[in-house]
Parts: sequence; C-alpha cells; structure tokens
Amino acid sequence: MRFFSYGRKSVFSDKSDSIDNQFRMNREYCESKFSGQVDSWQQFSDEDFTGANTSRPDLQRMLSFIKGGFCDVLVVYQLDRLSRDVRDFANIYALLEEHGVMFISIKENIDTTTPIGRAMMYVTVVFAQMERETIAARVTDNMLGLAKKGYWTGGNPPVGYVRKHIVVNGKKHCSIEVDPDGARYVTQIFDTFLAYNCSLQGMETRFKNQGIRTQSGKFFSTTQLHKMLTMPYCVEATPEVYDFYAAKGCIMDPGSPREMWDGSVGVIIYGRSTEKNKKHQAQPPEKWTVCLGKHKPFMPAEKWLAVQSRFTQNKCIKDAKWPVPLLKGVLRCKCGNLMQVSRKKKVDGTCSSWYYCRKRMRQGVDACDMGQIKCDLLDEKVLELFRGITADPALIQKFVKAEAPADVPDLKAAQARVSACERKIGRLAASLALAEDSAASKYIIAEMERLDVELGALKREASLAEMESHRAAASAKDAKATAAEIAKLIHGLDGFDDKEKNAIARAVIQECTWDGERLFIKL
Repeated sequence: MRFFSYGRKSVFSDKSDSIDNQFRMNREYCESKFSGQVDSWQQFSDEDFTGANTSRPDLQRMLSFIKGGFCDVLVVYQLDRLSRDVRDFANIYALLEEHGVMFISIKENIDTTTPIGRAMMYVTVVFAQMERETIAARVTDNMLGLAKKGYWTGGNPPVGYVRKHIVVNGKKHCSIEVDPDGARYVTQIFDTFLAYNCSLQGMETRFKNQGIRTQSGKFFSTTQLHKMLTMPYCVEATPEVYDFYAAKGCIMDPGSPREMWDGSVGVIIYGRSTEKNKKHQAQPPEKWTVCLGKHKPFMPAEKWLAVQSRFTQNKCIKDAKWPVPLLKGVLRCKCGNLMQVSRKKKVDGTCSSWYYCRKRMRQGVDACDMGQIKCDLLDEKVLELFRGITADPALIQKFVKAEAPADVPDLKAAQARVSACERKIGRLAASLALAEDSAASKYIIAEMERLDVELGALKREASLAEMESHRAAASAKDAKATAAEIAKLIHGLDGFDDKEKNAIARAVIQECTWDGERLFIKL
C-alpha cells in the first residue's frame, strides 16, 4: 500500500506539535496497524501556514499526486492539521473518496467506513473551525479593547514616535511617546507639502533633488509620503478632528465622546488594515474604530486638517489624460523591481512616456544602473510578438515552457532496478529450493533478506519517480492549455483600446524583464 503522511504547523501558534513529531507518530501508527503493508511512504509538510484555507504549497502538491492515483492511504496526526475549514475539508475528503484513498486521523481515531464515523469526523472539523474563529474573534476583541483604552496595539510605531512600556494596575501595556527628532522630521514634511502647494509626485522629485531621504536613507516614494501625511496618530484630538473622522463614516468610540476631544492627547485608530494570506489590505473608513490615545500629539489640528483637505480636494477620479502603456504593471527591471511610468510633456502639447526603475530613482545609481527607456519602443516589441503569435500560434511554444520539477528521477531506470532486484530474489529462491539442507542455505537466506530491504527502497524510489513523472506531464498539459488561452486572448488585439491591451498583457504575460538591452518574456 502507498501511504501519504501530511503535517502542518500553524502560523498562529507555537504550541502545536512539531511536524517531525507528527510524522513520527504517523509512521509508528501505520507500521503497527498495517504491518508489512507499507510499500511506499511519502511525507508532505507545510510549516508556518494556517489551516483556514488550502493555499499551502505542499498540500496542493500532495493533492495533485492523489488525483494522479499515487496514494492508497492518507494519514494525518489530527484532523485540524489537514484543515480547519468545513468546506475545504469536505472538498478534500470528497477527492479522497473519488480516488479510493483511505483517510486516517490518528488522534481522533475515527472509523470513516461507517456513517456515524463520517458524521463524527465532520463534527470534529466543525469544532476545529469554531475554535479558529473563536481565537481570531478573541484576539480582535482584545486588540480593540486595548485601542479603546488608548494603548498601542502592536506593529512598528509611526514615524515621530517610539514605543513606551507602561504599567497600569500591575499590568504591562504598550504605548507610544514622541521622538523629538522624528517629530521635527514629520513636521518638515507637512510644512513642505503646504508651503509649495505641490503634488506628491512633485514632492518626491523635490526631496530627491534636495537630498532629503527617509530615515532608512532611501529616497521617498509617493506612497510613503501619502502614508506619512495621512498618519492620524500625531494630530491633536480636537472636536474638528472628531468631526473629520465622523464624516468619513468611521466608528467613533462611545467611550470617547466629542466633548472629551480637547486636544490634550493624540488619536488611536484600530482596523485601518487587515491581514489576509500574509498580506496587509487597507480597510474602508467604515471599519475603522477611532479612539482617544494615551500619547501626546505634536501636530496642530489646523495644520493636519489643512493637509487632509488638500487630499480631499484632489480625490476626484478622472479618466486618464494620457494612454496607458502596454507593459504598465508588468515590466520589471533587471534588479527585480517593477518599472514605473513617467511622462514628459512636449512643446507641441503631446506627451512622451518612459519606463524607469523606482529603485534607482529612490536609492540612486549605486543601487541600480538601469536607465529610462521609451514606452513605445518596448511596447511595440511585445505587440509584434503578439501579432506573430496570432499569425502562427505554434510560435507561442517558444515563450510558454512547462515547469520541469527539480531532480525528476528517471522512471524507466527506477522500474528497471526494481525488476532486476526481483529477478535476483527469484534466482536465490530457486537456489534455496535446491540447497535447502546444505550449509549454503543460511547465506542464501541472508542475501534474500538484504535484497528484500533493498527492493522496498527501490519500490519507494520508483513510486516517487512515477509521481514526479506524472507531475511533469501535468505541467506540460497545463502549458498547452495556457498557450491555447493566450492565443485566444491576443486574437484581434489591434481592435482593443490601450486599457484593454494593458489588461490583456497583464493576463497573458507571466514574466517580463528588461535588462537594458534585451527584453525577456515568459507567457
């Protein structure tokens, strides 16, 4: 029988059993229950991944092998190691049943061959999901409670502040206090923005020309400037600031009514972003909870509100004035950074667009020596490629390559070694029958036992080779499907406008890198 053992260590807790322990207990259980039946044993693990979803690389790899028919038994130490979501678990279990794979969870010891056993299995997963959601809700409620009390709820402190640990009623809490140098630095940014009445892009250029850098020594980006200028923690908590956030639709803490906003403390906001799949995503203002902090502010409310007013006035979203370059959001510099687009207005009123490396712009030529390149030049190269593929779809195979798995074992060679070992054992068995009562029999038996161990290892190697061969074939099949989809998308490309062309480029181009001389493309 072919066994798959899966282990996972949660991203949320260090208290879960280590993956090595899970594998050890899985192996001991199976060798005891299925003595002499373990023909092959493959282990799959995902460390630092949550069970809330199936976005786990080794889990997906294991499921692809199960779909290929390479598994007879899947064993996990505990049900929640496989999934903490009822829907995901149901889908995985349906896949196992479809391919005739026995499922074993050691800790629960549930018999899935009976209706009551399957029902108990789903009940266990329901409780695992409930536990995960309860823990998440408890953490959120705790953080929100700390924010409402004015404490810093975690993460790096905002620019202009440092962490400050305080003790209240015998309990340790974290707050923030003003860093004089950082406060002067932030104030300079605010003053410059108001004094020169320039855009964020203009500020980025001005600061670069003046040699003004971030505290880490890099040139500013417009994103960093916007984040600093909209930072709420430094402003005096006045009634006007209260009205500003109330007008945005934020959740105003009932424990901090408007009459308490006297400007003596700063603002704390909880819920401005959320984390999903290890990425922070901005939340709409309706999900922000605005509270009074315990820290001192250093930015006058009038100045801070004047800056926010500037952003509000410029918030109107207009149609793009200039065409969108084909490779915007796709093209990368040789240093790995996404290349940005800059525009220069000509005397005749037209505009020329250029791709440039933001890393060079922010960190200087020592960090990256990539120069600017006209958008039209690179865009036309890609359009020529697209037109060529439309005329000759076979051309696409040069740019779509199936990902070959690393160190794919030779399946035929592995199977040949298994057959050779089996023949040796067969010959020895024949010799043993002829020399049953002779002194040579004990040496023949010893050699057969050694070859039997070797045969088990060779069968496991052949099983792995077969799985990897299947994965390589699946990758090639996926590449053909991708090629067909790309050919379909780029047919009639010249009939689309610039936005539609850019959308198609984003959809069909997997990698696009400019090294200053050559353009590398993978579809």
